Amino acid sequence: MKNYFQSQLQQVSIGFHSLSSSPPELYKAYILKFLDSYAYFSFSLVFTLFLSEDFGTSDVEAGTIYGAWGALITVFGLFTGTIIDKLGVAKCLRIGFILSFVTRVMLFTCTSKHVLLFCTLVSLPLANCLGIPVLTIGLRRYTNNENRGFAFGLFYVVMNVGALIAGPLVDVLTRYYNNKSDSEDTASEYNDDVTTTTTAVWKMTSNRGIILSGVIANFVAVFVAFSVREIKVDSNSHVPSATDDDMDDDSIMDDDSRMTGSTKNKTNKNVSTFQPIQGDTLNILSETIKTPTFRRFLLVVLLTLNVRMIFRHLDGTLPKYMIREFGENTPKGAVYSINPALIIILVPIITAATSSVDPLVMIHYGTYVSALSVFFLVLSTSLPACILFVITLSIGEAIWSPRLYDYTTTIAPEGREGTYMALSSAPLFLAKLPVGVISGVLLQKYCPENLEDGEERHSKTMWL
Repeated sequence: MKNYFQSQLQQVSIGFHSLSSSPPELYKAYILKFLDSYAYFSFSLVFTLFLSEDFGTSDVEAGTIYGAWGALITVFGLFTGTIIDKLGVAKCLRIGFILSFVTRVMLFTCTSKHVLLFCTLVSLPLANCLGIPVLTIGLRRYTNNENRGFAFGLFYVVMNVGALIAGPLVDVLTRYYNNKSDSEDTASEYNDDVTTTTTAVWKMTSNRGIILSGVIANFVAVFVAFSVREIKVDSNSHVPSATDDDMDDDSIMDDDSRMTGSTKNKTNKNVSTFQPIQGDTLNILSETIKTPTFRRFLLVVLLTLNVRMIFRHLDGTLPKYMIREFGENTPKGAVYSINPALIIILVPIITAATSSVDPLVMIHYGTYVSALSVFFLVLSTSLPACILFVITLSIGEAIWSPRLYDYTTTIAPEGREGTYMALSSAPLFLAKLPVGVISGVLLQKYCPENLEDGEERHSKTMWL
């Protein structure tokens, strides 16, 4: 057993070493992924709570808006995928992070439901679909065949580091603002007309504090995005050193210049400017959908849909469920953080140990493990059951999810990765629409916020 773990650690070490000579854009992609993931997961964790607590929406309304947000990411993604292919990674990152920053500022400051709906149903989904697939495409172009598998595993770990930080911060801010709010409410009981207004007066809450932290993350990401160049690495060659003094403007041409197929400096011939393939959006979609490879790929993605729906309950249903069953100061963020913590530990080990295993085999068995997780909540309404649910879900995710990223970018033709990634994300976010609506209906029926005399919650039935 000891030799086994030593062997796995050696594989992980070899994986990190293979990335040591990558171009700077690879490390910038990891930084952007961390910042984007933190902003996304922190907001996703409190989204339905923000709608209900700060704007007074019902469970069904909050769930529907949550679901529509995810579905619209898919709808916009179907069209922006081809735009990504035409504009390239660098330009799309700049547009996406600027739009995301402006939108999160509006969410933090708004008191109008109309502004809220515009942000959550228009500008935020558009910003999300310009960020999620673009970084994945960039990762493919900044790596070679030797280190790409490990790079994607590490990419998935970085995403989960952002989620890991989001969870405890949600708990800290929730406790802080709940205690502060209790004191203010006690001091101003005589002025009920002010304290009961949901949207007319802006008030700093735990949910807005979390959104503000996302604003700060996006602000930093904008500056990083503007330093990213439109380049690619020769997939069949070793990645050149990022610190090579010869890596200058002569070897990497301007984003707007044409791709020459090689660089001027022979020592850096493995890195060149990438020229996005041009074409009409509808023609790109039609051309992609007609290919047999894409149809097989889409079937694989659709087979993961049910498992992805369970993941959406992790932030769409579990936070409200825990608050109503265990109290407003329940450690929902800490329980949520078990998922990214396990992913950070398990993904590099599993990826290194199974790099030679076909991605489809890993996807097949990993989804089985994730699907079993929800039965813990069917059997028990308790914090240990919530913890076991997240642990089992995470183990399955560590097995299958990184390999799906790998599979997607491997089979996508060069220059059409944006379209493939947008369409591959479709089931993930389309799952949000039914999950959002179903979550609201089930919470309202089986786990309502307020109980009448003699009424009980039936949360086990809800999870079943």
